Amino acid sequence: MVDSIGQVNSVPVANKSAVLAARFKEINDKQGFLGSIWNNIKEATNTGVSKSDCQNMLLKYQRGEISFDEALEYINSYEKKQNSMVDLEANVITGITAIAIATAAVSAGPIGWALAFAKGAPIGAAVKTLVKLVDRATNKTKNDEFDVKQMTKDALSGAITGTTSAVASGVGIGIKAGNFGLAVSNGAKCGAQCGALAGSTSYIIDTSFDKDKYFNLNDCLKNTLTSTFVAGTVGGIVGAGMYKMSGNIGQDVSKSVTRTIVDDSASSSTRKILGAGEREILALGN
Repeated sequence: MVDSIGQVNSVPVANKSAVLAARFKEINDKQGFLGSIWNNIKEATNTGVSKSDCQNMLLKYQRGEISFDEALEYINSYEKKQNSMVDLEANVITGITAIAIATAAVSAGPIGWALAFAKGAPIGAAVKTLVKLVDRATNKTKNDEFDVKQMTKDALSGAITGTTSAVASGVGIGIKAGNFGLAVSNGAKCGAQCGALAGSTSYIIDTSFDKDKYFNLNDCLKNTLTSTFVAGTVGGIVGAGMYKMSGNIGQDVSKSVTRTIVDDSASSSTRKILGAGEREILALGN
């Protein structure tokens, strides 16, 4: 690991290449299944800093096209972006699980903060801790699974994500109104609000508990906006699902069919009456 850039500035290029290679290997060894999934997506779509991009930067350094500092900064940015996305993926899994369980517990009516905390906090803490533990267990770094400091951070941020996500399932207004559009928009709005809170607080907690990380406003905003979008989308889907489960769609269809039958019957009866009247008039005329 590179502790100080200054310590390697005076060593031969070959040794500097070894330093960069060692740093790159260290980062890759820490990538579990979540990090691998995200890297594969970037490789397939050719977006973002990927493993292949880092390998190309190492080759550029060896050819003298870029400096040691530039190569190291690029590799470190790869680690930073991977870690941020892994945490976001874990938050999404945590949020969806909390929403599902809270929705199953309370099938109608908005969920208050007290109930959301009672159900969402322990669920969120457990799910995120487990997801991140499995992620570390699938990397190539030995004895990395049970990192007490990381598990503490995951439990705290997971509790917040679980609580706010549980509130996102409070789409009862739309259901009670029997309005599908309102159920979706209310769920999306509530999910977005909770996602924004979960995204920002989880980032703050993550940087507060890790001395190797520092608070960056742009990263915090990015994490918040991404979490807002994901949670808002999930909230809208939950709203639609809960509306469907409430039976309102079936009721609306039934009402529509009933109106159609009644209207058709009325118009048919009207045509019969008019037809009879016309025949009488014609008979009188003859």
